[in-house]
Amino acid sequence: MRVLTFALSLFVLAGTVQAQNEISINATADVAVPADEISFQITLNAQAPTPQEAYGIHQKREQVLIEQLKKHEISEEDIHFKPVSIRKSHNNNYPKGERQQVQTQQNVTLSLSDFDTYEQIQVTLIENGFDQFSGEFSSSKSKKAEEEALKKALKIARQKANIIASETGLTISGIKNVNYNYDHSPSPSIAMRSQSTASLIEEYDQSVSISARISVTYNFDE
Repeated sequence: MRVLTFALSLFVLAGTVQAQNEISINATADVAVPADEISFQITLNAQAPTPQEAYGIHQKREQVLIEQLKKHEISEEDIHFKPVSIRKSHNNNYPKGERQQVQTQQNVTLSLSDFDTYEQIQVTLIENGFDQFSGEFSSSKSKKAEEEALKKALKIARQKANIIASETGLTISGIKNVNYNYDHSPSPSIAMRSQSTASLIEEYDQSVSISARISVTYNFDE
């Protein structure tokens, strides 16, 4: 059973009651959900004195990645990539005749639900000359968590608006506008898996914090 933890915070703007018969409230609500996915960003790059050589190296590394995708049965819907870009550069670390280099670059993002696969692919990439990749925790339950965080933030904003209206002798008559946005950030969890392994990812559960930030402007009657 999934357990959601809520960390709620509220911020009320200075000058809450405005001259235009409005009350503005800012509120934030956070929902923590288990991290059951990893967004794996991989940069394929190659460098050589000529475009042909650079592209040849790039193709070899591209083939290594393709083989890994097939080996681990990564579905097409979990693979996102950009076209290859190529440019010239000047590097003084090379001998004089080779200082002008040609560089390729291509960004690939994988969505992985198997954390073991993430680690295995990394090892293979390092062994084959890859040097730029990173991973971020994510959750398949993010959309539902966004809705829950938004509902919580709206509820808190309404409660505070009612308090302000009551204490100032006003009556809330409607809502003028609502603005909101979400923020996703990984956060550590104290829960620990029962089996003993050497990997932090396998040893400790992780969570993703989904924040909903809203600004609600209420109309009021005196």
